[in-house]
Amino acid sequence: MTKLDELEAEADRRRQDFEQRLRKLRPRLTPLGLADEALRRLDPQAEAVAATGRALRRNPLPALPLLLGLGWLVLEVRKPAKAVKAPKLKRKQTTLITSQEKEMKR
Repeated sequence: MTKLDELEAEADRRRQDFEQRLRKLRPRLTPLGLADEALRRLDPQAEAVAATGRALRRNPLPALPLLLGLGWLVLEVRKPAKAVKAPKLKRKQTTLITSQEKEMKR
């Protein structure tokens, strides 16, 4: 094996290693992955999520208006936008009076 073949083989191994690491990182770099990572750093044992779930099970009524509002928002966002028509302005019809006509009226 020549030196060039060894270098090419090493480059292929490094490229494969890089692609494998990139495949593992890609899901973590999505918006949801980043949000999940931030929540895990803020609350590693997910105690806040569990406490929120328990509180909602004990008191579901305060969450009901929030859920209704979010549902309404989703429905409004999904509706197609209505075209807004500008009101038509009525114009007065004016006639152009030439200088000759002005003189004739005098």
